[in-house]
Amino acid sequence: MHKILVAVDGSEHSERAVLYLIGLIQDGGLLGGSVEVYLVNVQPLLPTRIAHDMGEDELDSYYEDKSAEESQQAVALLKQEGIAFTFHTLQGDAASRIVECSQSLGCDSIILGSHGNGFLAGIFLGSVAAKVIQLSDIPITLVK
Repeated sequence: MHKILVAVDGSEHSERAVLYLIGLIQDGGLLGGSVEVYLVNVQPLLPTRIAHDMGEDELDSYYEDKSAEESQQAVALLKQEGIAFTFHTLQGDAASRIVECSQSLGCDSIILGSHGNGFLAGIFLGSVAAKVIQLSDIPITLVK
């Protein structure tokens, strides 16, 4: 079984990454149809001055809501195609959390968009994608 992590952030590029995965699975491609999919969204930590005034439950709810909002399209696409997946919401630095999650889940590869929703989304290669490439030891597919 091939374990694959797909990082999504609600951007057009991450939606294309999900569509790419769907194509691989449906075509039998490299994955041969035997795949375990982990859909991951990483929320940046709120500034301390804001988080300090929020309770733990309120913070958890905030991160879960933002993650669900940003992952809504990816979830819908996978469900529409009948592809089973496990969804993970993480907090912190996106690149390091993506790599840590892939390691803890024993993933064989990572798929993510070449650019995200960040401030400099249109500049060269997205900073999260570039950092994931630097940090990860497993194959990474960037989808433009």
